[in-house]
Amino acid sequence: MSHQSTSAQAASLLALRVTIGMLLVWWGLARIVNPDMGVAVSAKFYLDVFSLDALQYYFGFAQVLIGLCVVVGFKRTYTVPAQFLITGLSSLSIWQALLDPFGFYLPLEKISEVQHLFYPSAVIIAGSLTLIAFKSMDRWALDRWLGQHSA
Repeated sequence: MSHQSTSAQAASLLALRVTIGMLLVWWGLARIVNPDMGVAVSAKFYLDVFSLDALQYYFGFAQVLIGLCVVVGFKRTYTVPAQFLITGLSSLSIWQALLDPFGFYLPLEKISEVQHLFYPSAVIIAGSLTLIAFKSMDRWALDRWLGQHSA
């Protein structure tokens, strides 16, 4: 494989890792800055299970920390699967928007008038799986520079 193609792969994985990690950072900051938003999301999509302000702060800080680790590529063996788990579990609550973005064929009530805007969650899941599958090709990650190839 040429140096140019491996550099392009590394740059692509870096871009994917940074953008997916920053999404988690933004979600976490949104919970910290506006816990009422997180409570409202919990009420609408998670049966009020996470509707305590204190939980929003804890979840927010955890998401920011995991997201930042994903961005820089630190402890990817743990942080990228954790990011996948967070986004994957979030996507379970909007599964019908992923399968039928415009509510054309599933015999279910739409979760939102703009449920097609939830569809990018499928792209995030695919991107997370790509980061897991191609971890060894992600040469521009902090844990690689620290000599932690398997961490």
